[in-house]
Amino acid sequence: MKLSESSFQELKELIENALKAFRKSDDQSVVTDIHIQPVRETGQVTVSDDDRDLGTATLSDLQDIPEENFYEVMEKELRRLLQQIDQSQPLEQLAIWKPFSFVLVDDDMETISELMLFDEDNTLLSQGLMQGLDEDLDQFLKDLLAD
Repeated sequence: MKLSESSFQELKELIENALKAFRKSDDQSVVTDIHIQPVRETGQVTVSDDDRDLGTATLSDLQDIPEENFYEVMEKELRRLLQQIDQSQPLEQLAIWKPFSFVLVDDDMETISELMLFDEDNTLLSQGLMQGLDEDLDQFLKDLLAD
């Protein structure tokens, strides 16, 4: 399941509008994360930083997503959306102190998934690059200690 094209575009517009404040500033903001909070029951999506709401939109499609895989669908759609935004207007150029992340959060503002992470070197790290890293490091350490 995925969002309709109209809901996808509404969500993209919401995020782009929310990020405008960080594109204009010459001074870097002390934001550590951009939170994206979809609520299935109401269809509302809120974008916020650590201190304030940056924008809200209501998408009727959210209520159609089955509850059991709601966050999976949203994670996939938000990653695709952020990649599109990043291609046209690089997110690493936002006036935010690095490292910062785009984070999918639940109703209680608990982190569901880190969608994108930007470090001090402006390197984009996505979840796909980080998956399995713990296991690889554990295996490396085990092999190193075995020698």
